[in-house]
Amino acid sequence: MDEDYIADNQMADVGVDGPSFSPQQNISDENTLTSSPKKSAAPTAPSHVASSGNVDASMHAPSNKDLQQLPNVSPDMDSNGAPDGDHTSDPVVTLAITKDDFQAAAALNAAPESLKNFPTNKALIEAVNNLFLETYESYTEKARMTGSGEAKRLVIHFHTAEARDLCVGSTHSEFPDLTFHAHDPRQLRSNEDLRAIQVTDILFFIKKDNLMAYFKKFGNITSCRLFSRPNAKVQQACIVYDHANSIAHFTDQWAVYCFSTCFRITPCFYTVDQKAARHQYVATLTQLPPNVKDINLAPLTRNLGAKAVNVPLSLNSYKPKRWAYVTFNSQETLDAAMEQTVSFQGKVLS
Repeated sequence: MDEDYIADNQMADVGVDGPSFSPQQNISDENTLTSSPKKSAAPTAPSHVASSGNVDASMHAPSNKDLQQLPNVSPDMDSNGAPDGDHTSDPVVTLAITKDDFQAAAALNAAPESLKNFPTNKALIEAVNNLFLETYESYTEKARMTGSGEAKRLVIHFHTAEARDLCVGSTHSEFPDLTFHAHDPRQLRSNEDLRAIQVTDILFFIKKDNLMAYFKKFGNITSCRLFSRPNAKVQQACIVYDHANSIAHFTDQWAVYCFSTCFRITPCFYTVDQKAARHQYVATLTQLPPNVKDINLAPLTRNLGAKAVNVPLSLNSYKPKRWAYVTFNSQETLDAAMEQTVSFQGKVLS
Protein backbone atom coordinates (compact mmCIF):
# COMPACT_ATOMS: atom_id res chain seq x y z
CA MET A 1 0.00 0.00 0.00
CA ASP A 2 1.23 3.47 -0.71
CA GLU A 3 -0.64 5.01 2.16
CA ASP A 4 -2.33 3.69 5.24
CA TYR A 5 -4.03 6.81 6.52
CA ILE A 6 -7.34 6.29 8.30
CA ALA A 7 -10.04 8.89 8.20
CA ASP A 8 -11.54 9.93 11.50
CA ASN A 9 -15.13 9.43 10.57
CA GLN A 10 -17.81 7.51 8.72
CA MET A 11 -18.68 7.78 5.11
CA ALA A 12 -20.73 6.34 2.32
CA ASP A 13 -21.20 8.04 -1.04
CA VAL A 14 -22.39 11.32 -2.22
CA GLY A 15 -23.49 13.40 -5.11
CA VAL A 16 -24.19 17.09 -5.40
CA ASP A 17 -26.80 18.64 -7.50
CA GLY A 18 -28.84 21.69 -6.82
CA PRO A 19 -27.80 25.19 -5.83
CA SER A 20 -24.41 25.89 -4.30
CA PHE A 21 -23.19 28.88 -2.40
CA SER A 22 -19.88 30.53 -1.75
CA PRO A 23 -18.41 31.01 1.72
CA GLN A 24 -19.18 34.30 3.41
CA GLN A 25 -15.57 35.32 3.89
CA ASN A 26 -12.00 34.59 2.85
CA ILE A 27 -12.82 33.59 -0.69
CA SER A 28 -9.92 33.43 -3.12
CA ASP A 29 -10.29 34.13 -6.80
CA GLU A 30 -8.90 30.76 -7.81
CA ASN A 31 -10.03 28.31 -5.13
CA THR A 32 -13.53 28.15 -3.79
CA LEU A 33 -15.44 25.87 -1.46
CA THR A 34 -19.14 25.67 -2.21
CA SER A 35 -21.78 23.56 -0.56
CA SER A 36 -25.09 21.95 -1.22
CA PRO A 37 -26.33 21.01 2.23
CA LYS A 38 -29.37 18.99 1.42
CA LYS A 39 -28.36 17.23 -1.75
CA SER A 40 -25.82 14.60 -2.45
CA ALA A 41 -22.68 15.83 -4.04
CA ALA A 42 -21.35 13.25 -6.29
CA PRO A 43 -21.75 10.69 -8.91
CA THR A 44 -23.01 7.24 -8.59
CA ALA A 45 -21.28 3.90 -8.75
CA PRO A 46 -22.49 0.34 -8.48
CA SER A 47 -24.53 -0.21 -5.42
CA HIS A 48 -24.81 -3.94 -4.95
CA VAL A 49 -24.73 -4.96 -1.32
CA ALA A 50 -26.39 -7.60 0.80
CA SER A 51 -29.10 -5.36 2.19
CA SER A 52 -32.03 -4.21 0.12
CA GLY A 53 -32.73 -0.59 -0.70
CA ASN A 54 -29.03 0.18 -0.85
CA VAL A 55 -27.91 3.70 -1.67
CA ASP A 56 -25.42 4.06 -4.50
CA ALA A 57 -22.19 5.39 -3.13
CA SER A 58 -19.43 6.39 -5.51
CA MET A 59 -18.02 9.91 -5.65
CA HIS A 60 -16.57 9.55 -9.13
CA ALA A 61 -19.55 10.00 -11.45
CA PRO A 62 -21.15 13.43 -10.87
CA SER A 63 -24.80 13.66 -11.89
CA ASN A 64 -26.65 15.63 -12.67
CA LYS A 65 -36.82 6.41 17.68
CA ASP A 66 -42.11 0.90 36.32
CA LEU A 67 -42.89 0.83 39.35
CA GLN A 68 -42.86 -2.46 41.21
CA GLN A 69 -45.68 -3.20 43.62
CA LEU A 70 -45.45 -5.49 46.59
CA PRO A 71 -47.99 -8.31 46.60
CA ASN A 72 -51.09 -7.85 48.72
CA VAL A 73 -50.41 -8.91 52.31
CA SER A 74 -53.13 -9.91 54.72
CA PRO A 75 -52.95 -8.39 58.22
CA ASP A 76 -52.83 -11.94 59.61
CA MET A 77 -50.05 -13.08 57.33
CA ASP A 78 -46.40 -12.19 57.17
CA SER A 79 -44.81 -11.16 53.93
CA ASN A 80 -43.97 -14.78 53.13
CA GLY A 81 -47.64 -15.76 53.15
CA ALA A 82 -47.46 -17.72 56.43
CA PRO A 83 -49.52 -16.92 59.57
CA ASP A 84 -47.89 -14.63 62.12
CA GLY A 85 -45.50 -16.59 64.27
CA ASP A 86 -45.18 -19.39 61.75
CA HIS A 87 -41.79 -19.18 60.05
CA THR A 88 -41.34 -22.84 59.21
CA SER A 89 -41.84 -22.70 55.46
CA ASP A 90 -39.80 -25.21 53.52
CA PRO A 91 -36.72 -23.63 51.92
CA VAL A 92 -36.24 -23.89 48.20
CA VAL A 93 -32.63 -24.29 47.11
CA THR A 94 -31.67 -23.57 43.53
CA LEU A 95 -28.20 -24.40 42.25
CA ALA A 96 -27.26 -22.90 38.92
CA ILE A 97 -24.03 -23.77 37.17
CA THR A 98 -22.96 -21.77 34.17
CA LYS A 99 -20.03 -22.47 31.92
CA ASP A 100 -18.54 -19.39 30.35
CA ASP A 101 -16.84 -19.76 27.01
CA PHE A 102 -15.24 -16.74 25.40
CA GLN A 103 -13.58 -17.37 22.09
CA ALA A 104 -11.03 -15.73 19.86
CA ALA A 105 -9.91 -16.75 16.40
CA ALA A 106 -7.02 -16.05 14.05
CA ALA A 107 -7.04 -16.38 10.28
CA LEU A 108 -4.28 -18.76 9.21
CA ASN A 109 -3.99 -17.38 5.69
CA ALA A 110 -2.95 -14.04 7.23
CA ALA A 111 -0.06 -15.58 9.23
CA PRO A 112 2.53 -16.96 6.77
CA GLU A 113 5.50 -16.29 9.08
CA SER A 114 3.95 -18.22 11.96
CA LEU A 115 3.12 -21.10 9.66
CA LYS A 116 6.74 -21.31 8.56
CA ASN A 117 7.81 -21.91 12.16
CA PHE A 118 4.89 -24.24 12.93
CA PRO A 119 3.99 -25.95 9.65
CA THR A 120 1.46 -28.43 11.08
CA ASN A 121 -1.79 -27.83 12.93
CA LYS A 122 -0.57 -29.88 15.89
CA ALA A 123 2.68 -27.96 16.21
CA LEU A 124 0.95 -24.58 16.09
CA ILE A 125 -1.74 -25.60 18.58
CA GLU A 126 0.84 -26.95 21.03
CA ALA A 127 2.92 -23.79 20.78
CA VAL A 128 -0.13 -21.57 21.33
CA ASN A 129 -1.26 -23.67 24.31
CA ASN A 130 2.17 -23.57 25.95
CA LEU A 131 2.49 -19.80 25.62
CA PHE A 132 -1.08 -18.87 26.50
CA LEU A 133 -1.21 -21.10 29.59
CA GLU A 134 1.68 -19.05 30.95
CA THR A 135 0.29 -15.73 29.74
CA TYR A 136 -3.45 -15.85 30.46
CA GLU A 137 -4.73 -17.26 33.76
CA SER A 138 -8.16 -18.16 32.43
CA TYR A 139 -6.97 -19.80 29.20
CA THR A 140 -8.63 -23.20 28.87
CA GLU A 141 -5.89 -24.98 26.90
CA LYS A 142 -8.53 -25.64 24.29
CA ALA A 143 -7.53 -24.75 20.76
CA ARG A 144 -8.85 -26.14 17.49
CA MET A 145 -8.73 -25.62 13.76
CA THR A 146 -11.88 -24.89 11.78
CA GLY A 147 -12.57 -24.37 8.10
CA SER A 148 -10.16 -24.53 5.20
CA GLY A 149 -8.50 -22.23 2.71
CA GLU A 150 -9.29 -18.57 3.30
CA ALA A 151 -11.85 -19.59 5.96
CA LYS A 152 -9.36 -21.61 8.04
CA ARG A 153 -9.25 -20.39 11.64
CA LEU A 154 -7.38 -21.21 14.84
CA VAL A 155 -10.05 -20.90 17.53
CA ILE A 156 -9.04 -20.62 21.20
CA HIS A 157 -11.18 -20.56 24.37
CA PHE A 158 -11.09 -18.57 27.62
CA HIS A 159 -13.11 -18.70 30.85
CA THR A 160 -13.40 -14.89 31.08
CA ALA A 161 -14.09 -12.12 28.62
CA GLU A 162 -11.32 -10.03 30.20
CA ALA A 163 -8.65 -12.57 29.30
CA ARG A 164 -10.06 -13.01 25.81
CA ASP A 165 -10.10 -9.26 25.25
CA LEU A 166 -6.52 -8.97 26.55
CA CYS A 167 -5.42 -11.60 24.06
CA VAL A 168 -7.26 -9.86 21.22
CA GLY A 169 -5.48 -6.61 22.00
CA SER A 170 -2.01 -8.15 22.34
CA THR A 171 0.84 -9.19 20.09
CA HIS A 172 2.97 -12.26 20.74
CA SER A 173 6.57 -12.36 19.57
CA GLU A 174 6.43 -16.12 19.01
CA PHE A 175 3.63 -15.57 16.49
CA PRO A 176 4.36 -12.13 14.97
CA ASP A 177 1.61 -12.20 12.35
CA LEU A 178 -0.95 -14.39 14.13
CA THR A 179 -3.64 -11.88 15.10
CA PHE A 180 -6.61 -12.94 17.22
CA HIS A 181 -10.02 -11.30 17.02
CA ALA A 182 -13.20 -11.87 19.04
CA HIS A 183 -15.07 -14.91 17.75
CA ASP A 184 -18.69 -15.94 18.29
CA PRO A 185 -19.93 -18.91 16.24
CA ARG A 186 -23.53 -17.86 16.89
CA GLN A 187 -22.95 -14.70 14.87
CA LEU A 188 -21.83 -16.75 11.89
CA ARG A 189 -25.37 -18.10 11.68
CA SER A 190 -26.98 -14.64 11.92
CA ASN A 191 -27.69 -12.01 9.28
CA GLU A 192 -24.52 -11.34 7.31
CA ASP A 193 -25.36 -7.65 7.02
CA LEU A 194 -24.64 -7.24 10.74
CA ARG A 195 -21.01 -8.20 10.03
CA ALA A 196 -20.50 -6.66 6.60
CA ILE A 197 -19.40 -3.38 5.07
CA GLN A 198 -19.80 -1.84 1.64
CA VAL A 199 -16.59 -0.29 0.31
CA THR A 200 -16.81 2.08 -2.67
CA ASP A 201 -14.56 4.24 -4.87
CA ILE A 202 -12.06 1.42 -5.42
CA LEU A 203 -9.85 2.04 -8.44
CA PHE A 204 -9.59 -0.73 -11.01
CA PHE A 205 -5.91 -1.48 -10.47
CA ILE A 206 -6.74 -2.51 -6.89
CA LYS A 207 -7.38 -6.24 -6.64
CA LYS A 208 -9.14 -8.48 -4.13
CA ASP A 209 -5.84 -9.51 -2.52
CA ASN A 210 -5.01 -5.84 -1.92
CA LEU A 211 -8.32 -5.31 -0.16
CA MET A 212 -7.96 -8.47 1.93
CA ALA A 213 -4.46 -7.45 3.01
CA TYR A 214 -5.66 -4.03 4.15
CA PHE A 215 -9.02 -4.83 5.74
CA LYS A 216 -7.86 -7.91 7.69
CA LYS A 217 -6.53 -5.51 10.33
CA PHE A 218 -10.13 -4.94 11.45
CA GLY A 219 -11.01 -8.62 11.94
CA ASN A 220 -11.15 -12.07 10.38
CA ILE A 221 -12.70 -11.87 6.92
CA THR A 222 -15.07 -14.63 5.85
CA SER A 223 -15.70 -13.31 2.35
CA CYS A 224 -14.72 -10.44 0.08
CA ARG A 225 -16.58 -9.81 -3.17
CA LEU A 226 -15.21 -7.19 -5.57
CA PHE A 227 -17.48 -6.06 -8.39
CA SER A 228 -18.43 -3.23 -10.74
CA ARG A 229 -21.17 -2.42 -13.19
CA PRO A 230 -20.71 -1.72 -16.91
CA ASN A 231 -18.95 1.55 -17.75
CA ALA A 232 -18.20 2.31 -14.10
CA LYS A 233 -14.95 4.12 -13.34
CA VAL A 234 -14.56 2.52 -9.93
CA GLN A 235 -15.30 -0.76 -8.19
CA GLN A 236 -17.19 -1.70 -5.04
CA ALA A 237 -16.67 -4.48 -2.52
CA CYS A 238 -18.76 -6.27 0.07
CA ILE A 239 -16.57 -7.51 2.92
CA VAL A 240 -18.02 -9.87 5.53
CA TYR A 241 -16.29 -10.47 8.87
CA ASP A 242 -16.55 -13.23 11.49
CA HIS A 243 -17.78 -10.86 14.18
CA ALA A 244 -19.93 -7.72 14.33
CA ASN A 245 -17.28 -6.00 16.50
CA SER A 246 -15.05 -5.80 13.44
CA ILE A 247 -17.29 -3.22 11.78
CA ALA A 248 -18.47 -1.34 14.90
CA HIS A 249 -16.06 1.58 14.44
CA PHE A 250 -17.36 2.24 10.92
CA THR A 251 -20.43 3.83 12.44
CA ASP A 252 -18.12 6.76 13.27
CA GLN A 253 -15.41 6.31 10.65
CA TRP A 254 -16.70 6.96 7.18
CA ALA A 255 -13.59 6.30 5.12
CA VAL A 256 -10.09 4.87 4.96
CA TYR A 257 -7.23 5.94 2.72
CA CYS A 258 -5.42 3.27 0.75
CA PHE A 259 -3.32 3.54 -2.40
CA SER A 260 -3.78 7.33 -2.14
CA THR A 261 -7.52 6.84 -2.56
CA CYS A 262 -10.38 7.53 -0.19
CA PHE A 263 -12.44 4.34 0.16
CA ARG A 264 -15.89 5.21 1.45
CA ILE A 265 -17.35 2.67 3.87
CA THR A 266 -20.92 1.99 4.98
CA PRO A 267 -22.15 -0.81 7.27
CA CYS A 268 -24.45 -3.03 5.22
CA PHE A 269 -27.11 -3.19 7.93
CA TYR A 270 -27.84 0.54 7.57
CA THR A 271 -31.30 1.49 6.38
CA VAL A 272 -31.80 3.55 3.24
CA ASP A 273 -32.41 6.63 5.39
CA GLN A 274 -29.22 6.05 7.38
CA LYS A 275 -27.21 5.76 4.20
CA ALA A 276 -28.85 8.84 2.72
CA ALA A 277 -28.08 10.82 5.90
CA ARG A 278 -24.39 10.45 5.06
CA HIS A 279 -24.93 12.21 1.75
CA GLN A 280 -26.61 15.40 2.90
CA TYR A 281 -23.80 17.82 3.65
CA VAL A 282 -21.28 18.09 0.84
CA ALA A 283 -19.10 20.98 -0.32
CA THR A 284 -17.20 21.30 -3.58
CA LEU A 285 -13.58 22.43 -3.45
CA THR A 286 -12.64 23.86 -6.84
CA GLN A 287 -9.58 25.10 -8.73
CA LEU A 288 -7.22 22.50 -7.26
CA PRO A 289 -3.73 22.09 -8.72
CA PRO A 290 -3.34 19.30 -11.27
CA ASN A 291 -2.97 15.67 -10.20
CA VAL A 292 -4.13 16.15 -6.61
CA LYS A 293 -5.13 12.85 -5.01
CA ASP A 294 -7.52 12.12 -2.17
CA ILE A 295 -4.72 11.45 0.29
CA ASN A 296 -3.17 14.86 -0.41
CA LEU A 297 -6.31 16.58 0.86
CA ALA A 298 -6.91 14.26 3.82
CA PRO A 299 -5.05 16.32 6.48
CA LEU A 300 -6.71 19.49 5.26
CA THR A 301 -10.22 18.10 5.35
CA ARG A 302 -9.64 16.40 8.69
CA ASN A 303 -8.79 19.76 10.20
CA LEU A 304 -12.06 21.07 8.81
CA GLY A 305 -13.99 18.27 10.55
CA ALA A 306 -14.86 16.54 7.28
CA LYS A 307 -15.64 12.84 7.10
CA ALA A 308 -14.04 12.18 3.73
CA VAL A 309 -12.83 13.77 0.51
CA ASN A 310 -12.98 12.42 -3.02
CA VAL A 311 -11.37 13.84 -6.14
CA PRO A 312 -13.37 12.60 -9.15
CA LEU A 313 -11.55 10.99 -12.05
CA SER A 314 -11.69 11.74 -15.74
CA LEU A 315 -13.59 9.06 -17.63
CA ASN A 316 -11.12 8.91 -20.51
CA SER A 317 -7.73 9.43 -18.88
CA TYR A 318 -8.49 8.25 -15.32
CA LYS A 319 -6.65 11.34 -14.08
CA PRO A 320 -7.84 13.46 -11.11
CA LYS A 321 -10.05 16.41 -11.96
CA ARG A 322 -9.50 19.92 -10.61
CA TRP A 323 -12.13 19.76 -7.87
CA ALA A 324 -13.05 17.58 -4.90
CA TYR A 325 -16.17 16.61 -3.00
CA VAL A 326 -15.84 17.13 0.76
CA THR A 327 -18.43 15.43 2.98
CA PHE A 328 -19.49 16.55 6.45
CA ASN A 329 -21.79 14.98 9.04
CA SER A 330 -23.90 18.06 9.77
CA GLN A 331 -24.85 21.48 8.48
CA GLU A 332 -23.14 23.06 11.49
CA THR A 333 -19.83 21.38 10.69
CA LEU A 334 -20.08 22.36 7.06
CA ASP A 335 -20.89 25.99 7.92
CA ALA A 336 -17.97 26.14 10.36
CA ALA A 337 -15.62 24.85 7.65
CA MET A 338 -16.87 27.45 5.19
CA GLU A 339 -15.90 30.22 7.62
CA GLN A 340 -12.29 29.06 7.94
CA THR A 341 -9.33 30.18 5.88
CA VAL A 342 -7.08 27.30 4.84
CA SER A 343 -4.29 26.83 2.35
CA PHE A 344 -3.04 24.02 0.14
CA GLN A 345 0.35 24.03 -1.53
CA GLY A 346 0.74 27.73 -0.81
CA LYS A 347 -2.65 28.71 -2.15
CA VAL A 348 -5.42 30.03 0.05
CA LEU A 349 -8.57 27.94 -0.09
CA SER A 350 -11.88 28.79 1.46
